[in-house]
This record gives sequence, C-alpha cells and structure tokens, in this order.
Amino acid sequence: MHSKLEKPNSRRSRHLHWFAPAATFVLIVFTWRVCVAVFHVSPAILPPPENVAFAFARHFPALFRNAAVTFLEAILGFTVAAVFALTLAALFAFSASSKRALYPYAIAMKSIPLIALAPLVVAWFGGDLVSKVVLAAIISFFPILVSASDGFRAIDPDAFDLFRSFSASRRQIFLKLQFPAALPQIFAGLKTASSFAVVGAVVAEFIGAQAGIGLMIKSSSYYLDTDITFAAIIVAATVGLMFFGAVSFLQRMFVFWQPVISSAESGIDSAESMA
Repeated sequence: MHSKLEKPNSRRSRHLHWFAPAATFVLIVFTWRVCVAVFHVSPAILPPPENVAFAFARHFPALFRNAAVTFLEAILGFTVAAVFALTLAALFAFSASSKRALYPYAIAMKSIPLIALAPLVVAWFGGDLVSKVVLAAIISFFPILVSASDGFRAIDPDAFDLFRSFSASRRQIFLKLQFPAALPQIFAGLKTASSFAVVGAVVAEFIGAQAGIGLMIKSSSYYLDTDITFAAIIVAATVGLMFFGAVSFLQRMFVFWQPVISSAESGIDSAESMA
C-alpha cells in the first residue's frame, strides 16, 4: 500500500522537474519576442526567435558538425584535468608539505584570465586539437582540485581512528575510507568542471581553429549573421548541458548512497562552492 501511494507522488515530482525549465524557456522566448516587437530592435542586434529557429534548421548539419568538434575538445580537456587534479589532490592527502608547496601555484593559475592565456597556448601548441584540449584542461583543473582536496580532508576523525585500530596502512585508509567518502565532493567539482571545459574549448576556438562552435560564433559575428550567432550560442549551451548531465549520470551510478537531488540544484550548489 505504501509503495502504491508513493508512485503518484514520484510521477508528479518528475513532471514538475521537467515543467519548471520548460515553462521558463517559454517565458524567455515570449519575453524575447515581445521586446523585439515593442522596441523595434534591429535583427542585426537581436534577431527574433523565429529567425534563430530558421537559422538553426537551415544550418543544422554545420552546427552539429562543429558542436561535435567542441564536445570532443571539451571531453579530452576535462579528462586530462581530472587525471592531473585527482592525482595532485591525492598527493596533497598523503603529504601536507606538498600541498603547501604547490597549492598556491594552482590558485595563481586560476587567477589568470583564460582569454589572456588563450593566445599563448595557441601560439605554443598551434591551432589544432591540442591547444583546445590544453585550454579546456586548464580551466577545468582548479574546481576538481579544490573539491577533491577538501573531500579527502573532510573525514570524520573517529573513522580514521577506527581504521588505525585495525592496523590499516596509509594506502588502505586512502582507498577504502578517504576516496569513497570524498566522491560526492569530487563529483561536485567534476560537474562544475564539465561546464568550464566547454567554455575553455569555445574560447580557444575564438583564437584559432579550423572547426568548432567558437569558430562558427566568431565568423557569423564578423559578418553580422546574428541569427546564426544566436543559434551557435544555444548549441554551445546545449553541449554544456549534455556534458553536465553525463557527469550527473555517472555520479548517480558511483555515488548511489547519496540522496538524489535534481541536476539543476546540484549544479547551482557546486558552482557556488567554486565561486
């Protein structure tokens, strides 16, 4: 009886989960269309939504092809950042002196604007895939490092004492206590980094690229094809949402003991923790 009562509630919550963003989208498009009509905004500055929809339909193959390039760059950069950041965070967990020596440089690197690094990275690695991966990795690195470092450190002292009472080695404590306990915070950083990786790839494509959503935005802006620019920006945002959703799916698989919350709420929480 109890399970039968729960099913309508869970179904209703799923409907509300999708209804809120859909209603917000409709409201944004409606407000956008009204503003264009009331204020007589030039299409070169703010095209009406239907123009953007037509541009999206007309240039869909090119948008899809360039989005796939940007997605690949973001995934590779994100993967490189995750490997290095998790390795460094693990080193910090084993050695406090290494954290004191290296952590300030990670903070300093985070303080450098990406747009200032992009021309240098493109000059060093060329305008091909490598430079995009490097920039995506640079911008994704810090959120993962901070989340993993905090997660490894935020362990109940009683749990440490329990493991030591069973003569567990430092490696066993890390693999069987610190790492599993830190997974929720690690995934919070990974979700934030997934969006940052797309930003890094797009910014790199602004500087020099043969393909990608960033190049499409840059070229359409140069020729004042604002409807194509808006369509490409929407596609870039969609790529970021897809990446974020994929990482959220992995979190539900690997952190199955954590209470399930919506992706939007978890994304806001993780972004606020990185700010």
